[in-house]
Amino acid sequence: MTDLTPKAQHTRALILKTALDLFAEKGYEATTMRDIAQAAGVSLGLAYRYFASKESLLLVLYEQMSEETSAAVTALPPATIADRWLALMTARLEQAAPHRALFGVLFGVIMTPGTSAAVLGAEAASMRAKAEAAFIDLVNGATDKPKPAVAEDLGKLLNALHFAVILFWLHDKSEGQASTQALLKFIHGFAPMLRVSLNLPPMAGNLKRFVRIIDGVFG
Repeated sequence: MTDLTPKAQHTRALILKTALDLFAEKGYEATTMRDIAQAAGVSLGLAYRYFASKESLLLVLYEQMSEETSAAVTALPPATIADRWLALMTARLEQAAPHRALFGVLFGVIMTPGTSAAVLGAEAASMRAKAEAAFIDLVNGATDKPKPAVAEDLGKLLNALHFAVILFWLHDKSEGQASTQALLKFIHGFAPMLRVSLNLPPMAGNLKRFVRIIDGVFG
């Protein structure tokens, strides 16, 4: 909704924030649109004017997150693919840390196939495409970027990997999520070897094959 007045944008943002706070406090299933409207101090009809359902609130959250990822990639300085990926993931997890409990509450909802709020569902396809494009830009902006065809496949792989890291982070019960930090450092150290191996046609071919497989879900 880019044509909203400043007041309307403020109201919409208030409703979204209120909803996310209630999801974290009461749980997604236990929270109703009436609860959200009442807590936000708006009428139920106005809440529905901006968000047709609870699921649409989550889709807006996805959209915001994909836009933030794109902006974070644009702000990255020139560096190797490994360094840019580590910087991006570190920054994104630091930004998400205050909302980790909320993501934990919503995880079951967003990973349930067939729901309109599923992060891998059809309704979220445009957001996934935006996030994927951001990771391709991450690769293309690197000092060690490969040739274009390989760069696109590598960007798609890194996008899928970032989903896996977030899943790991949500389940990481180590103090300060130290295991997640160890995982990021491991990937950062392994990435240069992967990058060099992609100069070999068999490895580039296997990467393309893998990406075509996961495109069935992420595409």
